[in-house]
Amino acid sequence: MAEKSGSKVGKVLAVTAGVTLAVGATYCATCAYIFTKVFKRKKNPSYLEFSNSLITKKDNDLWFDNVEKSNVEIVSYDGYKLSGTLIQQPTDNYVIVFHAYDFFGTQVLDVPKRFYDEGYNCLVVDQRAYGASEGDYTTLGWKEHYDCVDWIDFIIKQNPNAKIVLHGTSLGGATVLNATGEFLPSNVVCAISDCSFTSIEDLLKYQIKRFIKVPFGALVPGVNLLCKSKMNFNLYEANTLRQVKQSSTPTLFLHGELDSFVPFEMVFDLFYACTAEKELCTFQESKHAESFLDSKYFDKIFEFVNTHLNKE
Repeated sequence: MAEKSGSKVGKVLAVTAGVTLAVGATYCATCAYIFTKVFKRKKNPSYLEFSNSLITKKDNDLWFDNVEKSNVEIVSYDGYKLSGTLIQQPTDNYVIVFHAYDFFGTQVLDVPKRFYDEGYNCLVVDQRAYGASEGDYTTLGWKEHYDCVDWIDFIIKQNPNAKIVLHGTSLGGATVLNATGEFLPSNVVCAISDCSFTSIEDLLKYQIKRFIKVPFGALVPGVNLLCKSKMNFNLYEANTLRQVKQSSTPTLFLHGELDSFVPFEMVFDLFYACTAEKELCTFQESKHAESFLDSKYFDKIFEFVNTHLNKE
């Protein structure tokens, strides 16, 4: 009888161990999948050669092909070579343009072209792990915001009288907003954030619930462990909402109301948390990172920018 009882206990323990191992393996595999999907960027030839003419107007391509420009580089605080395209004309006014997630700097030219037409020098950057810049992983605007500060310093070294506007879309918007939470030189006139998110944790929670249908709270420790081991990066620290609470840079918040990638509601959390001078403009018919197609997009931007530029 005792032998039968012991045999049953052994079988239960074996099954329990098997189930535990299976669950653990599934958990690890799911965390690894999420980490790779979100943070690992692949820069293959087809990606780098993707023509911006597929998603922007032909006159933007023609302008870019013929405008005077130069390739520039800086080295990030953690040793990566970062690339940008500097489009210059005789003025002290500059815009630094930070691209969206899964794009590279010159892939969408509407913003730099419009600023150039308004008399600005344009620095269009490839954020780390994108385009010609080094790196294998994006940190969704966190380490990138230190790169933003370095690009600002790059411009000021070239022109100490520079008046700088920061513009970022999606990932770029988070980069810009995170940077405004740091001490920025007085050369920075204002910042423009288009469809940024409140934090990486909030964004992942939304996306996981949307696509994988798994409670994010159970997965985030595993994903964060991979962030720490692969990127020396704690995603809990990457909180854009906290950064704007420390900002003194006048900021224009923009967001498309049909955005399904970054929840539209996040723009209100960011706007109300921001401690600097601020304005908010939303676009009723715009999806994620497409608000620039709205006819009032640039009118609102230059109304805001000119207000703060003229205060100097």
